[in-house]
Amino acid sequence: MSLIATIAEFQKYITIDGNTRIATLAPYITEAEEFFIIDLLGRAFYEEFHALYTDSVATVSPVPLSEENKKLLVYIQRCLAYYAQLQAIPHLTSTFGELGIRQHRAEDSDAAPRWLQEKLQFTALRNGDLHADKLLEFLETNASVLVYNTWFASTNNTKLSGFIVYSTAVASRHIDINFSRRIFLKLKTKIRDLETRVIPKLISAPQYSELVTQLTTGGPGIPTASNTKLIAKLEPIIAKRALYLALPFLRVSIGDNGLLMYSGTDELITRDQLASDSEIKILRAQLMDGELGYLSDEEELSQFLLDNVADYPLVAATTVHTGRPEPGPTWRTADPGPDDKFLAL
Repeated sequence: MSLIATIAEFQKYITIDGNTRIATLAPYITEAEEFFIIDLLGRAFYEEFHALYTDSVATVSPVPLSEENKKLLVYIQRCLAYYAQLQAIPHLTSTFGELGIRQHRAEDSDAAPRWLQEKLQFTALRNGDLHADKLLEFLETNASVLVYNTWFASTNNTKLSGFIVYSTAVASRHIDINFSRRIFLKLKTKIRDLETRVIPKLISAPQYSELVTQLTTGGPGIPTASNTKLIAKLEPIIAKRALYLALPFLRVSIGDNGLLMYSGTDELITRDQLASDSEIKILRAQLMDGELGYLSDEEELSQFLLDNVADYPLVAATTVHTGRPEPGPTWRTADPGPDDKFLAL
């Protein structure tokens, strides 16, 4: 059984033909769960929630969902319905069997032309992706060790605890990802690599460790005022560099609200809908170079530490930014005389 068990549940989110049976849509709902929903929830939490839902719709001795799970079910079913529609559209007017591929037509209607079907598919994909982000936002806001704890403890958790850029909200202060949790999930690996391998080299490992410890523990006056300033200098470097590194591997469009990432297939997403190679190249250049690129942010960080090194003894102790090369030789060749024929360099 899928997480949409009846046609009435499906119709809560998408208007469909009144004659459509749930048995017709069931294969595509199951397919959408496998292709999209499990990636959002993680298999362990999906199976846990699926078991609870199955018990709640049982014909014999049903066990109602908790109020928390009822709220979550709405978010899951909404994006699931759109993804199922996406999977179903190419197949609903045709069948495959011993007679080959057959197209069906009612007496008073014709199958929609291919261009319209593809347009509807793209709309279903876009709506599914938008509601998938709302699902992740709901989980991020409400999950804890007490509620939705399996998701909370998994790598599908959109929070990146123990790091400086630990959430979509933090990253979105510096990069235009439209507050997309799905994009942030794609950036998590790059953020983790940057914060474990690059950032400690910029501010020293002890100083970095102090920052993440204070961010994780929190409390009054934590992080300290000086560390809060340093964190503000590091956030744009991490966020911009992570997106710079990840962009070549993301299927995105660039719009007025920033980036939108698609989950669809190559057959569905056209070049007109995706950012072009030149647009990606320009965006990556903006992320790295110029006054607002991460290279300028790193220079600003370096100068900030030099100007305020007294506030950061852990940095001063390791001389990450305060060290200076030994002065070079002061000897120089004598100025040429009026009778010299050659200039010694």
